Amino acid sequence: MMLRVVLVEPEGEINLGFIIRLCRNFSVEELVLVKPKVRYDSDTVVRFAAHGAEYLRRGRVLVVDDLEAALQGVEVSGCTTAIVGGPGDTLRHAVTIEEFARIARGRRAALVFGRESVGLTRDELSMCTYTVHIPANPEYPTLNLSHAVAIALYVVFTSWSSAKSIERVERTSEREEEILVRYVARAVDAAASDERQRSQMLTSLTRALKCYPLSRAEAGVLTVFFRRCAQALTSAKRKESF
Repeated sequence: MMLRVVLVEPEGEINLGFIIRLCRNFSVEELVLVKPKVRYDSDTVVRFAAHGAEYLRRGRVLVVDDLEAALQGVEVSGCTTAIVGGPGDTLRHAVTIEEFARIARGRRAALVFGRESVGLTRDELSMCTYTVHIPANPEYPTLNLSHAVAIALYVVFTSWSSAKSIERVERTSEREEEILVRYVARAVDAAASDERQRSQMLTSLTRALKCYPLSRAEAGVLTVFFRRCAQALTSAKRKESF
C-alpha cells in the first residue's frame, strides 16, 4: 500500500507500539516519526508492537526533524484533526477519512497524526493537502491516537483493496505539478485583496486541483490557464494604477 503514516512528536510508548503493529496489519509502506518524545525501539514499544516489531528490524520506522521532511516524496497528504472549523475557516474545512481514501487511491499518500496532548498546530495543518476528520460524538470528538490510526488505516486499506483497475493515463510529474502550483500562486497574488484572502484562495485552489490525479495533458492546460489569468490580472491592475 503506497501509504506513509506520520506521527508528530508521539508521546506515549504504548500508543507507539500499537501503531507500529497497526502499520504491519494494514501493509503501510513506512512509519515516519517527527521528533518523537519517546524511544521508538524501547522495550515497551517493542512489546506492544508484537509481530509488528518486524517493521523496526526492516528499517521501516524512520525519524526526521520536521513535518516538511516527513512529507517529502508524497503526492497527497492528510493532516488529521478532531476540530472542524466553520464555513470561513478554509484550513479546517475537513474531508472524511472515506473521502480522503478515494482521493488518495493509487497515489503516494501520507496520513499525519498529531500529538496525544495537543494534536497538530495550524501551521502544521497548512502543510498538508487536506484536513481529515473522523466523525465522532461532537460532545467528545477526540480519539485516542492509536484508535484514530486504526480507524483510518482500516478505511484506507479496505477502500484501496477493493478498488477496480482503471485505465492508466500518463500522469503529471512532481516538477509539472510544482510549475502548475507556481502559476496558481501568481494568479492568486494578482487577484487577492489581502493576505487572508490570498491564503484562503491558495488553499482552496490547491485542494481543488488535488481532488484527482491529473494527467500531463490536463496539467498542461491548467498551467496555461493560470499563467494567462496571472498575466491578465497583473495587466489590469497596472492599468488601474494609471
